[in-house]
Amino acid sequence: MSAVRQEIERMAELYGGPDVSQLRVPPHSTEAEQAVLGGLMLSPAALWGVQDVLAQGDFYRRDHQRIYAGILELSEKRKPYDAVTLGDWFEARGESDLIAGGDYLIELATSTASAANIRAWAEIVRDKALQRRLIDVGTEIVNAGFDGRCDSGDALASAQTLVQGLMPKQRGGLSLAADSLKDYYQDLQARYDSEGRLTGMPTPWGDFNKHTHGLQPGELALFAARPSMGKSILGLNLSLFASLREKRVALFSLEMSKRQIHRRNIASLMKVPHDWLLAPSKEGDDYWPQVTEGIRQLKASNLYVDDTADLTINQVMARARNQHLQEPIDLLVVDHIHDFKVDAKLARFEYGKIAQGLKTLAKEFNCPVVALAQLNRQMANRADKRPTMTDLRESGELEQKADLIVFLHREDYYDKESYMRGAVELIVAKGRDIEAGKTILLRNDYAHMALRDWEGPAPQPPVQSSPNRSTGRGFFRSGKSLAAGGDE
Repeated sequence: MSAVRQEIERMAELYGGPDVSQLRVPPHSTEAEQAVLGGLMLSPAALWGVQDVLAQGDFYRRDHQRIYAGILELSEKRKPYDAVTLGDWFEARGESDLIAGGDYLIELATSTASAANIRAWAEIVRDKALQRRLIDVGTEIVNAGFDGRCDSGDALASAQTLVQGLMPKQRGGLSLAADSLKDYYQDLQARYDSEGRLTGMPTPWGDFNKHTHGLQPGELALFAARPSMGKSILGLNLSLFASLREKRVALFSLEMSKRQIHRRNIASLMKVPHDWLLAPSKEGDDYWPQVTEGIRQLKASNLYVDDTADLTINQVMARARNQHLQEPIDLLVVDHIHDFKVDAKLARFEYGKIAQGLKTLAKEFNCPVVALAQLNRQMANRADKRPTMTDLRESGELEQKADLIVFLHREDYYDKESYMRGAVELIVAKGRDIEAGKTILLRNDYAHMALRDWEGPAPQPPVQSSPNRSTGRGFFRSGKSLAAGGDE
């Protein structure tokens, strides 16, 4: 009888089924699985060489899965895992039939001559498991295609996510510190050559760059504000600035159309009044050369825009990955996360999933991801309306996932006579490697849809105990001043 036929009959005994012989056998290697298990029983120390490669579900046969589970459990309890101890483990669980009363364990232990090649055998088992998962994913995609109730866009996004999940993840491991010192020194030298200013992607604002060292690769930056504070303008300014400097920028705008985005970008880039672009008249004919030049520059930029409304996080991840495969993305901007399609009953979980998805893309693409967010309405009822962490909608999940959190605040939005007229505060509420509590001052140039560096002295309150510190080009103060409402 052939080995294949024996295996088919073995499957019938283990799994049952009306006509197993007519089925195509999923990819697996019984010999590799047996060699791994026999090698582990022969040389328990070999477990550390395969445990980071194999999971219980990677074994095809049910009995092999349970044997590996027994080995892992006994190892965790620091007990030996030979034919005798594993036999007791199965007997205690009433599963002795899976191992033929212990005979199969003895066969495994005695049929493996050495554990020297156990890593190679483990990789065969893992590769076969990956092939089976590929079949499962393909089947799931086919079933989704036949399901008439399933939206085609959601089905495609889900399919891309499933396939992406099959991609092998980079595995870490311990390495000698000396081996990475060269990379560290080269990074330090690069920072020194740049005079310690920017280690990440620059933004249009000098003081923000000075404090944050730029938007860092692999990090999720969250910019949050109430409506009309300028967060969408900030997102567009960031996107445009980077895309005009040979950076590939992916902008997902769930609020604005591409036409609105182009209008705002031309206004900020060429300093053409946004009101004229919205309703052009012959009185502004002098603006046409600027508009033409703005369009020329935008055509040469590397800005990719998706203005689809009501996207899910899975759709955004799938579309971003598809673009990244064609041309690597240097910056991803999402405006804004509270416009995602979510189940209101599971909002806290859903927004945590969104933040985690964006953080995953940041690490996967090794680029900054900027997400804009709304703040709760309740803060508008406070005397001091400067935002705090608790003002974030679903704040717990967003606060935990984001590496950088910045609030936008306009005092003159609430008080037209405020001494802070024309000022927009960027309040750095959280930073992984930077000091939190700083407030950076920018100039409101919303007539041209832009945030600009604050130039000259900082605005002064009517009465204060000590002067504010001005930096010349820009301005920032400690959290005890603007962020908390006190004097510096």
